[in-house]
Amino acid sequence: MQFQTTMRRRVPALAALLLLFLTAFAVTQPLRASEPRPVSAPVGEFSASRAVALLDGIAKVPHPTGSAAQADVREYLVGELRKVGLRPEVQSRVAPSDVDELPAVVGSVSNIHATIPGRKPTGRVLLVAHYDSVPTAPGAGDDGSNVAAILEIARVLKAGAQPRNDIEFLFTDGEEQGLLGAQAFVDAEAGSPRAADPRQTVVLNMEGRGTSGPVVMFQKAGTGLTSAVRASGALTTSLSAAIYERLPNDTDLTVFDEAGMRGLNFAFMEGSAHYHTAHDSISRLDAASVQDMGDAALGAVRQLGGTDLSQSGPDATYFSLFGTVVSYPAWLTLPLALAAALGVPLLLWLGRRRGLSPGGAGRAALTFPLTLIGAAAIGLAGWSVLSLARPDFALNEGSVYHPGRYAWGGALLLLALLVAWYRWARRKASPLDIVMGVLGVVAMIAVVSAVLLPGGAYLFTWPALIGLAVVAVTLRFTGAESPWRAVAGAVAAVPAVALVLPVVLLLLPALGLTLAAAPLVLAVLLVALSLTLLEPLPSRRACTVGMLATAVAGAGTLVVGTALDGYSADEPRPVSLGYVLESDTGKATWVSLGDTSQPTVGKLLTGEPARYDDRIPPLGDVALTNGPAKAAPLDTPRTANVSSTEADGIRTVRVRIQGPADAHTLAVHADTRAHQILDATIEGAKLTGGPKRPESGWDWSFDYAAPPADGIDLVLRTRGKGPLPIRVVSTAVGLPGEVGAPTLAADESWASWPSVAGQTLVVRTFRL
Repeated sequence: MQFQTTMRRRVPALAALLLLFLTAFAVTQPLRASEPRPVSAPVGEFSASRAVALLDGIAKVPHPTGSAAQADVREYLVGELRKVGLRPEVQSRVAPSDVDELPAVVGSVSNIHATIPGRKPTGRVLLVAHYDSVPTAPGAGDDGSNVAAILEIARVLKAGAQPRNDIEFLFTDGEEQGLLGAQAFVDAEAGSPRAADPRQTVVLNMEGRGTSGPVVMFQKAGTGLTSAVRASGALTTSLSAAIYERLPNDTDLTVFDEAGMRGLNFAFMEGSAHYHTAHDSISRLDAASVQDMGDAALGAVRQLGGTDLSQSGPDATYFSLFGTVVSYPAWLTLPLALAAALGVPLLLWLGRRRGLSPGGAGRAALTFPLTLIGAAAIGLAGWSVLSLARPDFALNEGSVYHPGRYAWGGALLLLALLVAWYRWARRKASPLDIVMGVLGVVAMIAVVSAVLLPGGAYLFTWPALIGLAVVAVTLRFTGAESPWRAVAGAVAAVPAVALVLPVVLLLLPALGLTLAAAPLVLAVLLVALSLTLLEPLPSRRACTVGMLATAVAGAGTLVVGTALDGYSADEPRPVSLGYVLESDTGKATWVSLGDTSQPTVGKLLTGEPARYDDRIPPLGDVALTNGPAKAAPLDTPRTANVSSTEADGIRTVRVRIQGPADAHTLAVHADTRAHQILDATIEGAKLTGGPKRPESGWDWSFDYAAPPADGIDLVLRTRGKGPLPIRVVSTAVGLPGEVGAPTLAADESWASWPSVAGQTLVVRTFRL
């Protein structure tokens, strides 16, 4: 008899647990990248194998803007586009980035553009990937794989029927330095009478934030593109777009969006420890991610290529669910959230006669936010401890080779925290009361999100609405002693698992360990409603033992993972070291973002950490470890053709600035303590000025990417007495060979660019 009673209590819990596992399994299957198709795939299909075969001509060596290697890549791309029957055009131009931001970035760029004309166009679809790399990386993932994917897509489209709309291919230059190629394209079109209407242009931008993983459509610019997102098959959520708009990150789509074009941003994000490093190489690129990207972009192009691009629909909330994309009008976001919030007190009032306790639910609701704070604390404190124990992790901003072990450790600690809270709440509340308290908090978060972050409100609205429905059905059809009441919360957790789990798993590699608190906070929703599964446990002692064991396991996973997370030639340790020569004084210095524990380079860092923002402005206001270095006989920045005129208290200074032949960037800083910069013109590109700042130093500045060998022409209009000091800093890849520069071991690599990593800076001051 006792056995039957025990089984009667446990069967509902086992059934609910099975339902949760099946839901988790179903929603995580789309997180796996596609199997790459072989070279022999039909001509009308995208083949990752064909695309990857092109990478030897695109991403074999670093090819930053303006380099000889990039010129070779450009010639190769033009040839490949011609092979598929297109007529590519190289568009060269001097372009500035955001001229109202300092430091502004200017550069000489050369975009590659080609078109498949539509049979009856209502607009155009513009496929975009940048073909420059950072100076220290071959750029197979960022962004060579996507350049190769566009070549394969061009071949597929040319082999098929003519599309209705124009399909254009754009390989942008100078993206890494400041989205310069995209800006050059927009500027050129703005000055052309034949330019397409930006409102009838849809941009598909393809990015690589790592070397593997499924493709995510993480940003949607404009409205009416949900059908294209669905046709792409890419994972997506309107939450990512809402978050991305609030972050300081940019891609080429940022420029096109500001120009009035609509667009979608696609990227794969796993393997981010390789991002912007020398090991972002072809051998480490996952062909499955290339297949995923190609299928997504081709699906979106085919849908957009046949639709009326002169029409746009309303804004929408959208998210991936079980392999498809669910969407509904954005105007429903707030009403649905309010319905959930109003449903909580209504159900509590109606449920009093069936055993619900508003007091018990209220106590659970008041204390549940503490678990959200605790989750954030686990993430933030965990990263703080990890970065102290392993300062090498911070050099790549928390992107590590094996993030899973840290995610598991944090998840186990979070589970222990939630079990402790549930046990406390259970003292004066029934399981169903606690579920109602949690749903009440979730519903309130839904309302706040609907106002402040509407793209993400669905993560809270639907779990709250469906959870309330589950509780209502449970109250209606079960008695007070029914075991189904004890596990109703676990059934109510199914929508949370379906909606939140994929987002948590996507955020972990995208944000890295530095921002692990965000997915941990979301994970609270996955676990909190499922805690009623603890009810069938034989005793409170078993629950206590399990909770303590979970906490120990979580802490142990973090400790062991940190201790055993080593490096190899395939997964090298990030190292930071730069060489600075201040040619005005002849002083040379080793500088680093790392500490003295770094192998190979740590022995050179004998000085106390110091800031260099006055002496070497591009190094910013971060305290760097440092040490004295031998002065190398390096070429220095120089000026020529200096002239000055003055009228009405305004001086106009003209100067030509040349950098060393190997410089990939020239940074020019003006001293604004005694001078006001009114405006400037660099190689014909106009920049805004800035105020006089007596309390600070080199506040007005610009960077010039890929400076020509014969230099750049600068015209400054300034107000102030006496000569204007400018400080020019050139940056080149590599360390001087004659000053005892270290050679990195096979299991070491320079940290992710643009950190201080394997670069030489030469500083010189001029008075104009």
